[in-house]
Amino acid sequence: MRTYNGAPAHTDTLAAGTELWRIHRTDSPFPPNSFNSTAIAPLEDALTINTRTTRIPRQGRFDPVHDDRVCPGGSLLGGYLYTGLSVGAVVAEGILRGTDIPKTGMLSDTALAEVSLTRMVAGEDITVAVLDTQAGLAAINQDGSLTGCTWRDYRDSRITCTNILLGTPTAAGVRYRCRHGQDERAVMLVERGTPPEITIDATGALADRGWARTRVIESLRDDFGLVLDIR
Repeated sequence: MRTYNGAPAHTDTLAAGTELWRIHRTDSPFPPNSFNSTAIAPLEDALTINTRTTRIPRQGRFDPVHDDRVCPGGSLLGGYLYTGLSVGAVVAEGILRGTDIPKTGMLSDTALAEVSLTRMVAGEDITVAVLDTQAGLAAINQDGSLTGCTWRDYRDSRITCTNILLGTPTAAGVRYRCRHGQDERAVMLVERGTPPEITIDATGALADRGWARTRVIESLRDDFGLVLDIR
C-alpha cells in the first residue's frame, strides 16, 4: 500500500435525504444508526498471522486508529459507522463477503439467516473524502489497494484512512468502492465530536417475508446475477 502524501482528499457531499443502508445481526443490541465509539478494535498487524493457530483480527478496513502514538490526533475522530449507498452495497459486504458462491449461482437461503436490512436517511448534508475515483486516489498518492486489500493489510489501510481524515478536516467520513461489489459504493462515517444526523426509516429481518427480503433477493438477481434457493 502506498504512503499517504498529506494532501487534503477530494471531497463530495451526501445530500440530506440520501438513503443509507445496513445489513446487521437481527439480535444486535445496538441500533443500526449507532456509531461504535466504545469498542474501537486495537491496531493489529495480520501479515504474518497463521490462521490455523490464531484468529483473524476483528478490525475493519477503515476503523479509525485511536492510538495517538501511531496516528497523532486519531482519537479525535471518535466512533465510526459503516453504511452502504445502495442495497447492492450491503448485499456485497454483508452477505456475499462471507459466502462462497457455487457454480450454479444459487445461494442457500441460510445466507439470509439471522440478519436484517435497515434503511436509514441522512438528516443533513455530509461531506466525505472521495476514495472511489481515479483522480481522488491519485491526489493522495493512493491506488486501488487501499479499498481492495484483504484483511491482512487492514493495519495499513486503517492508518492510511485515519491520516487522510486528519488531513481533510472538513470530511466526516470516506466514500469508497466495495471490494465485493465493484459497482457499489459505501461510506465509513466518523463522529468528530458530533456525529452526522442519521435516522432509521425501516428495518426488516431477511428471514421473514417482507420488503427487506424482497429488496435483497432483487439485488442478488439484478446486481450480481445470483438467485436464492428458497425451496
